[in-house]
Amino acid sequence: MATITKISAQKRPGRYNIFLDEQYAFPVSEEVLINYGLRKGIVLDEAAQDELKKADADTQAYQLALNYLSYQLRTVKEMTDYLRDHEVSVDTAADVILRLQKQGYMDDGEYARAYIRTNMRLSLKGPGVLAQELKRRGIRDQNQLEDALLQYDEHTLIENGTKLAQQVWQRQHNLSQHARQQKVRQTLQTKGYRSDDLQLFWADLDLELDPEDEADALTLAAQKAARHYRPLTERKQLQKFKQALMRKGFSFDQINGWLADHLDDLD
Repeated sequence: MATITKISAQKRPGRYNIFLDEQYAFPVSEEVLINYGLRKGIVLDEAAQDELKKADADTQAYQLALNYLSYQLRTVKEMTDYLRDHEVSVDTAADVILRLQKQGYMDDGEYARAYIRTNMRLSLKGPGVLAQELKRRGIRDQNQLEDALLQYDEHTLIENGTKLAQQVWQRQHNLSQHARQQKVRQTLQTKGYRSDDLQLFWADLDLELDPEDEADALTLAAQKAARHYRPLTERKQLQKFKQALMRKGFSFDQINGWLADHLDDLD
């Protein structure tokens, strides 16, 4: 048993030092001081002292968690990792997270819904990629994921997918029409648009080159390859040149036709 003989304020606002039997014992927050009604003359046994220390640890961890939440919403996993990195014990972290959940400050389901709503408007990522990002942030419950993905409405999906497809198409200046279409499809799939999603807008995309544009693309790719594989008069170099253009989607006949018209200019 020990008696509180002194309570002094620290330089840090809201923190106090507790002295038992004239000796410094432990610090507490203002919240613990008030909640437990601590004052001079109160007698504390070891169990009471341990309870006060735990309450103080919980309070500090809670304030730490609130500060982390002040920037943006967090998942349980993100908060657990954050508190662990700040050397908060597993038990204390669990108590803090439960308290935050009861107060409505943390909700993985709401986090997932908000994440989808925000990112489907600020980025062109498809549902698949956003679902993977949520999983990395700790949203593992399949029901929560599916519920969140309902936020990604069909109108936004078509709008985002179409815009992304057009951006990719415009960037592939030195590819054939077929290769550009493949590149667009591959990029859409990589960005999280599933086969069922593509069916909603693929047929309406304008992904065709007129003969003149196709010829320009071939010339652009051929000139670049020619500079890389000079001199084209050598058989090995010529073979590599053709292979490079075929990888860009141009047919054997297209390549030979271009060479027939331009080979003399490349010597």
